Amino acid sequence: MNRIDRTAWLAERRLGIGGSDCAAALGVDPHVTQRELWERKLGHLPEVEDNERMAAGRHIEPAIAAWASEKYGLQLRQRHQSLVHPKYRWMRANIDRLVVGERRGVEIKNVDWLVVRQSAEWGPDGSDCVPERFFLQCHHYMAVVNYPAWDLIACVGGNELRRYHIDRDPELIELVVEHEHDFWLHVEREEPPEFDYDSPATLDLIKKLHPGTGGGVIDLPDEAVHWHGALLEAQSKAKNYEAVADGCKAHLLDLMGDAAIGKLATGGEYRRKIVQRRGYTVEPCQYTDLRFSKGASHDE
Repeated sequence: MNRIDRTAWLAERRLGIGGSDCAAALGVDPHVTQRELWERKLGHLPEVEDNERMAAGRHIEPAIAAWASEKYGLQLRQRHQSLVHPKYRWMRANIDRLVVGERRGVEIKNVDWLVVRQSAEWGPDGSDCVPERFFLQCHHYMAVVNYPAWDLIACVGGNELRRYHIDRDPELIELVVEHEHDFWLHVEREEPPEFDYDSPATLDLIKKLHPGTGGGVIDLPDEAVHWHGALLEAQSKAKNYEAVADGCKAHLLDLMGDAAIGKLATGGEYRRKIVQRRGYTVEPCQYTDLRFSKGASHDE
């Protein structure tokens, strides 16, 4: 995607809600809050700069599509245009692929193996068990083009292809349309959604919204005293828990002595090894690394 194409694509994204926006618009995206999406739709935040990961996704997508066509016997085609819901003009879709001869679309994902391994949201090949934000994304597309089914094809770790089948859920479609409409009204009226202070993404968002300082001095409202106290208490607890964790590690290392592996009676094991780092901008150092694993094999 060249600079002109990317500029047009970014402008198009501000005209409505796309599939990748769906989970954030509904307030369930773990990485993007409703408030951040609202700020981006109104152009209050700089767009995310193109990076290596995004470039990799664009270059790998055609290869994944070709592999899926060969493995599953699918004939796939692209739609080189943004699609718009015939009734709800704020619902838009940039679809990865459509299956020729079927009323079925395809969403393509390139996923790290570690992400899949550590997440219970990814089910086995052939199931419909995918992360919620992707499940909603596919339903958004089904709503826009009125299709009964969608596939999510994931390339896992660069060497495993999985095909997930997602059937249209009419009740979920209604929910998506309702909540996306509520969100889009906030955009049209320029009324910001509340900050989700419990989301780890909110602190970074506020820093982006207020990147500098005007040099002024203000009197904070009374509620600031509460949050100041809560912050001090949380920081104190964090230090205490860190000290407790260090004490637990000390007990375990003492019990292991010089052993490389310590097996627990309840299952799992601790691995102890010496890590050496060569010096670059810091002095060379050596430290002991202690890690727990759930019954990993050590027959090598």
